[in-house]
Amino acid sequence: MKWHILTGEYPPASGGVGDYTAVLASALTDAGDSVDVWVGGSAQPAISGRYGVHALPDTFGPGSRRALDAAWGAAPGVVLLQYVPNAIGRRGMNVGFCRWLLDARRRGRDVRVMFHEPYFYFTVRRPWRNVAAVIQRLMAMLLMRAAVLPYYSSDNWHAYLRPYGATKEAVVLPIPSTIPGDPGAEHVREFRARFSPGAAPVIGHFGTFGEHVTDELRHLLPSLLQQHPAVSVVLIGRNSERFKQELAAQMPSTTDRVHATGELPPLQVAAALKACDLLVQPYPDGVTALRTSVMAGLRNGVATISTDGALTEAVWRETRAVVLAPRGRTGALVAEIRRLLDDPGARTAQAERGREAYLRHFSIEQTVARLRSAAPAAVPV
Repeated sequence: MKWHILTGEYPPASGGVGDYTAVLASALTDAGDSVDVWVGGSAQPAISGRYGVHALPDTFGPGSRRALDAAWGAAPGVVLLQYVPNAIGRRGMNVGFCRWLLDARRRGRDVRVMFHEPYFYFTVRRPWRNVAAVIQRLMAMLLMRAAVLPYYSSDNWHAYLRPYGATKEAVVLPIPSTIPGDPGAEHVREFRARFSPGAAPVIGHFGTFGEHVTDELRHLLPSLLQQHPAVSVVLIGRNSERFKQELAAQMPSTTDRVHATGELPPLQVAAALKACDLLVQPYPDGVTALRTSVMAGLRNGVATISTDGALTEAVWRETRAVVLAPRGRTGALVAEIRRLLDDPGARTAQAERGREAYLRHFSIEQTVARLRSAAPAAVPV
């Protein structure tokens, strides 16, 4: 198959969708397909020798559309948009581009849309965003009509997009880990010695330490450190050093038991994860298939505890890939941490269950298989 992948993010610029696009393009190439990635915006993307990577002249404006028309005419194939409303230009309100894709479908292009996010929520805290929320619902409706086949990053998007044309034919594509697995025992030992020179249990958290997740951690970590004086905590990822400073101000006596790695290359992230006895990944809306931070731990076989919330899909309960505690129940999270620390057999079983669930439900191989199994011909609408 020939793929034209459209994205508003791509390495070296940071962003989960950009990293996902690079992993996807590489995996499709490994499967024998031909891939061109088209990156909207002014940033110069990293160049891959294995597939084409092209910087568009603007963020899916008129210049981009002319370039894409020419490319698709020269090399027809599947057009796959990695859709995040705020990443396709015009401050998340690029209605013109969505209409143009609908027109491309009408002209016979095989257009598909991967909905990473559907639209802004309505809010009373930031009323100005409600204008964008309305416009993004219009964009979703246009893209639903444009897509020969829509894809969702989460089962949850069925309900969110149903009023705007969603159908049962939509396919859920798992979001795999963008962090590699099996980083090597030597690298793991180096991180373990750094985090726990006295062989204390190590509890890790991996992420970018955004506002909503750090709110959860501010409640959890002080309680954990107070109740379990032998435990060390390691914060892995971008902004972790800043959050460590916040914790130090909150609990000065625990400073030597909290470590922060800062942003690391992917292979070192994998080593840092495997150096942990457990990962704790609390989210205010619950663990979901969108959380690549959770996927990284599962892929590397680390037992993981997370939260069950409004957006948690059924697959998490069915597979028991992670230990689920009710959202907002700090005591329940701490109790599950203690249970697994005290029972190495249960901890090993949980790690194996998580890794197996990752391979069967969330891995990039699953994504590629689902993409390549559906090749409908584009027809006018």
